Amino acid sequence: MPAPSQAAEPVSASGGQRIGAAPAAILAIAALAAAQPLDADLWVHLNNGRYIAGRGELPYPDPFTFSAGAAVWTVHEWLPALFIFQLIDQGGVLAAVLGIAAIYALIWGLLERTLAAHGVGPWMRTAGLVTASLPLFPFAGIRPLAFGLLAAVLAAALALHHRRTGSRWVWLLPLVFVIWGNVHASFPIGFALLGAVFCEALWARSRLPFIGPRPRTRLGPLAAVTALSVVAPALNPSGPRLLAQPFFQWGGEFRRFNSDWRPPAAFSETWWFFAAFLVLLGLLLILRRSRVEPAMLGLLIVVLAAGYSTRKVMPFAAVLAPLLLAHPLATTTARATLPVWAVRAGAALTVATAIGVAAAISPRTLDGPSVVPMPAAARDLVADTGATRIFGTYHWGAFLTWALWPDALVFIDGRFDLFVPETLSDYLTVIGLESDWRQKLMEIDPDAVVIETASPLARQLGQPGSGWHDTGGDSIARVFLPDRPRSA
Repeated sequence: MPAPSQAAEPVSASGGQRIGAAPAAILAIAALAAAQPLDADLWVHLNNGRYIAGRGELPYPDPFTFSAGAAVWTVHEWLPALFIFQLIDQGGVLAAVLGIAAIYALIWGLLERTLAAHGVGPWMRTAGLVTASLPLFPFAGIRPLAFGLLAAVLAAALALHHRRTGSRWVWLLPLVFVIWGNVHASFPIGFALLGAVFCEALWARSRLPFIGPRPRTRLGPLAAVTALSVVAPALNPSGPRLLAQPFFQWGGEFRRFNSDWRPPAAFSETWWFFAAFLVLLGLLLILRRSRVEPAMLGLLIVVLAAGYSTRKVMPFAAVLAPLLLAHPLATTTARATLPVWAVRAGAALTVATAIGVAAAISPRTLDGPSVVPMPAAARDLVADTGATRIFGTYHWGAFLTWALWPDALVFIDGRFDLFVPETLSDYLTVIGLESDWRQKLMEIDPDAVVIETASPLARQLGQPGSGWHDTGGDSIARVFLPDRPRSA
């Protein structure tokens, strides 16, 4: 006999769902998410992972650039960097793709099980999984983001389980935040979640009107757990400095120069994925039969607003949204009359298609495919020149470091927060051909420049009398060397 929470659906459909649609969605999402092109930041993590694995310490002060000096970069994703490096070092890119796919499967599996524990029916769970996956894809692939999402879903699952049952499992939350602080700097999202649950518990104990089912939150334990969780991320190799990292990244310089910290450009790929997510989320809410609890609605508005205002937060807003709407989704009537064989056939076709597409688009080696083309030919060419100080395009720096370090250092790479504001300003002066760009390039004093073939800087350096000569390259990048030996 079906469980009471699933009684509205035919036995055949719900049974097929339990072994068909939801697991198929989890596998399909995991396969497609892990198979995305390589992100330029991957080489940042590989460089850090290789350094940590080889020396048993974090790369402080920065060993990869000649511009950072004694500046210390907070390696807030050191554990995923070590994990990803070990996978690629031992098994190649395929091993990393499969490892990250397993992380994504765990995330969406935990999301599905949490919704089921709240009484959400199988069809609505599947719809929630698919909806939550949409904003992920522009940011997916072999990235520490997967570990941050796993920590976020685990923290939300524990907090909401305690809210619903008063369970003592909530005491695991500080441990989750310790892990979260060592894998990703998104842990303030967890602070907001605990704050909302705690404020709701205080409101429920007051004599003020309360909307929705009263939570079974145990105020004392939750207060202690929240206090411990707030300081828990400081238990990491970088120490308490890490607690300031996400707030530093939210600052004006990042939002000014780094598109990941700004809203998506209208009608861009990221914008369309988030818009589709909001539309589907709205449709799920239209189907509901009960009101959203005020605390969950308030937190939902906050995470959705943060997700739209800052592209990096979009995947977190997406995975948390179904959990915050678990109660209304559980009271939604979703009837289906599909026979079990049809659900199983559709699930098998979905998984087979997703795996086939993933196999076709997945990167095979570190030469790509990547989100932006990497200068493999220029990398090999500059290695033959013996250059030791390389001025190159921002998102190519870590790629060059992976192959050329420690014999060569770069001026700048993808670690934005290490170079704000002075080094980044100097880089933009040269790249943007501002009035003093020649003087600034002379002060930087590189013995090689690796730059996009079609860039204005490449055209300037390629002109007679520029003081530089083109030593070769391809349609992606050119390598320029100075006409005279650089200063000592």
